Amino acid sequence: MELSDLKGIGPKRLALFSELHIRTPEDLLHFYPREYLDYSQITEIKRANDGERVSLRVLVQADPTVFYFKGKYIVSLRVADPTGKVTLRWMNQPYRLNQFHAGETLFVNGLVSRKRGTVIYNPQVNRSGGGITPIYPSIKGLPQTVIHEAIETVLDQSVPADILPPEWLDRYRLMAYRDALREIHFPTSSDSLYRAKRRLSFEESFLYFAAIRSIKDEKNRRNGFRFYTEGVLSDFLRSAPFTPTEAQLRAMREVAADMGSDRSMNRLIQGDVGSGKTLVAEFALEIAVSNHKQGVLLAPTELLAEQHYNTLKKRFPDICLYVGGMSKKEKEALLREIETGKHNVIVGTHALLTDAVHFADLGLVVTDEQHRFGVMQRAKIESKGIRPDVLVMSATPIPRTLALLIYADLDLSLIDMMPPGRKPVKTHYVPQDKRRDLYRHLAAGAEKSERAYVVCPLIEPTEGYEGLSLEELYAEIKALIPECSIGILHGQMKDQEKRATMEAFRDGQISVLISTTVVEVGVDVPEATSMVIEGADHFGLATLHQLRGRVGRGEKQSHCYLLAKKPGDLSRQRIEAMLESTDGFKIAQTDLEMRGSGDLFGVRQSGDGEGLGIPAGTTAEIIELASAAANEVFSLPTVQHNALLQEANNRYRQLKEITYN
Repeated sequence: MELSDLKGIGPKRLALFSELHIRTPEDLLHFYPREYLDYSQITEIKRANDGERVSLRVLVQADPTVFYFKGKYIVSLRVADPTGKVTLRWMNQPYRLNQFHAGETLFVNGLVSRKRGTVIYNPQVNRSGGGITPIYPSIKGLPQTVIHEAIETVLDQSVPADILPPEWLDRYRLMAYRDALREIHFPTSSDSLYRAKRRLSFEESFLYFAAIRSIKDEKNRRNGFRFYTEGVLSDFLRSAPFTPTEAQLRAMREVAADMGSDRSMNRLIQGDVGSGKTLVAEFALEIAVSNHKQGVLLAPTELLAEQHYNTLKKRFPDICLYVGGMSKKEKEALLREIETGKHNVIVGTHALLTDAVHFADLGLVVTDEQHRFGVMQRAKIESKGIRPDVLVMSATPIPRTLALLIYADLDLSLIDMMPPGRKPVKTHYVPQDKRRDLYRHLAAGAEKSERAYVVCPLIEPTEGYEGLSLEELYAEIKALIPECSIGILHGQMKDQEKRATMEAFRDGQISVLISTTVVEVGVDVPEATSMVIEGADHFGLATLHQLRGRVGRGEKQSHCYLLAKKPGDLSRQRIEAMLESTDGFKIAQTDLEMRGSGDLFGVRQSGDGEGLGIPAGTTAEIIELASAAANEVFSLPTVQHNALLQEANNRYRQLKEITYN
């Protein structure tokens, strides 16, 4: 069966499916829903809390109306149930005007807002009611109904055989493959959906473990460059800017042992924000340079790349910075110099992954903030050298079980000590009615030369988001504390403007910096003692923890303030986790349990057969079981196990090709 054989899928829709990386019926089966709308549990309007996602059974009170808000077309629909009324609003969806009529019954799902009356913005609507409805990632011209019908046809006619041994289904309490696929796409109950996710999570995790184990074994059989490391550590420590912690020293010794062997280093340096990972990377670069090899440091943003460049140029005079924001002329000159070996340390962003970049003799690859890069991207930069040593750093704490999944091909060095004198950041929840007091408190701190970050989710006002945007927040704070110098930083600014703003903040010319999450990574200002997060209920736990890590980098006590309206259940769990602990690893475990493992690769999460399609909700238990199953395949080779290994290698063939080419 081909996709083109399915009813209603002609050339135009084939092209749209292709844009979603769906090219075969099997791709379609693994194109998992991004969310589910549960209409099986109906909430009365009077019991719907602000910020809560609910399903309602309502009667349409009048035909839809339309109005304009800041140039945007808003369709409004008044509905009610016996306990109350609610207004439904859709932004820039004019077709909604003709979809509804007074007197009809609707099933509605969405987030409730009680700020100005009771409103649900951009709700999902179902006329049939009951059950759990899957919602797929989509693009214009490809309605959900078309996706649903195509998947249903494939499920009825063309489901591949189960690859897992029958005894594994019993041992690990797994649903059969065919049943799991049907339940993930058309769940009959919450319990069956959970069991389907569990089965598919196990299979995808197992296949990944098996493929990565195969790659790691192959890497270990291939020799790399043997660096001369004797005396490098003692020389490095004599010129280090501060005395390293024992955890840093342990990591440096592990790096020296790896680089001094004839096996290519593949090591992860993991530690919380501010634990001192960069010093270990600087040491690894020192080994590469002293052996007349080039070392590259890959950073996720130009701001962070420039910060690394400014730090490293004190030690490495033959260093250069290569980022996407440079002019064509600057890039062309640097490309020639990198290729001829003029620079022995190259710091840059994703721009270094392009085919135009060639190295003279690449011996070491360092990637910072590894969670911003995928396995595929890491393999791409590695392919630019002849089996270079690899050091990756992550300031995003990861539970051991998830580290197994993401970094299964790496050895782990854990920096579990903070530099002396660091005080844990105190975290506070601040309700909206106390916000003015908070900003006056920041003004008092500014008089003592203290600095503060204020982070909010959006740059401009957006219908449906009730919090203040960066623009609105700037106006409010400016009026509230006019005596303070206030700056703005966001991703749409030119790089030169960003640099100038950050320099002014570092120098104290700006005492309050209002920003988007562009400050999440790499901005280091020891004088900053306050982090205010507006709309904290709109951020994930990992982001909240990273933002909190921007303060507490100096000697003074620092504080993180979580500003939010009355949060819903999930948001409340995130805020409570932040209040209870500053341990990034504990927070990461909570984050994993709340939202699943997410997209772990530099490729699509699902759909093309080469991404990792793990549904959200993957548990630590499943990751542990899948890891054990992969180990069994390698420790007890059988015909059946070899077939499983072949399936894993086929699934991740693109990763293997990049790694070995």
